[in-house]
Amino acid sequence: GHVPMVHDQFMNHEKQRQRYWGRSLVGWKSFASSKPSSGHEALTELERMGKIGVTFEDSPNYYSNDDDDDYLFSNGLQKLSIITQNVDGLHHKANSRYVTELHGRGNVLKCMTCGSFHCRREYHDLLTKLNQGWINDALKDVKEDDSSSSKLRPDGDAYIANDNYGDIIVPPCPTCLEKTNNDDDDDTTTTATTTTPGFLKPDVVFFGDSVPRHRVERCYGAVKASDGLLCIGSSLAVHSAFRFVRAAAEENIPICILNVGKTRAEEGMIQQQQQEGNRRRRSRHDEEL
Repeated sequence: GHVPMVHDQFMNHEKQRQRYWGRSLVGWKSFASSKPSSGHEALTELERMGKIGVTFEDSPNYYSNDDDDDYLFSNGLQKLSIITQNVDGLHHKANSRYVTELHGRGNVLKCMTCGSFHCRREYHDLLTKLNQGWINDALKDVKEDDSSSSKLRPDGDAYIANDNYGDIIVPPCPTCLEKTNNDDDDDTTTTATTTTPGFLKPDVVFFGDSVPRHRVERCYGAVKASDGLLCIGSSLAVHSAFRFVRAAAEENIPICILNVGKTRAEEGMIQQQQQEGNRRRRSRHDEEL
């Protein structure tokens, strides 16, 4: 069945990284070729028309250490239209401009040693080349039934009946590897050093990890500067998104929910806001009388 990748497992255990990349070898390319839905395109059109989105004062708190220089070139304003929990990049594919991907970008990899970024598609091409025999065997064992365990997961994680992941070759960070090779070829090096190339991790928030603080602060800034919050297609069960609904409620910012089934916000927060709104309307009505 499906066991989601946990941050500490990926960071600390090579076998867990082999498991992750093995399942991704089967499922990720299908996931990566997904196209935006009519819902994504509708949000892009609403953004183009100026119906969604907010402009608010910029802050150095909205930038990570990797992007420090960006703040130096800021015009003093930030724009944000969409906050998404998804890592599929479909809002960008639909040409929405001002998007914050709360949980990161599934098509980008980051080295956990040198911090360099890499294209996931190129890395998958290398993975495929190095593990073609394993892939052929794994594809024979992929379940074809409609049970929930055999479905492709939202992050490109595929169920594989054969879990022999120990044979998978996971290449190291190309940047680290190039530097190591250059150091080995440098005749001027007087001290022998052995540097182990780092490993690559998808630039996403795994279970057990935290959303980067600068990303959270930017979303808070956008919510507090807005005149309304529209929540679409989310149960808001995860705290990373729910906190922004709570922030809007605390500021008495109108909240609209568009979802199949109830959400976490409707367990008290939305009702409380509705009650407060009703009291304000009754108060104004009494004053008019």
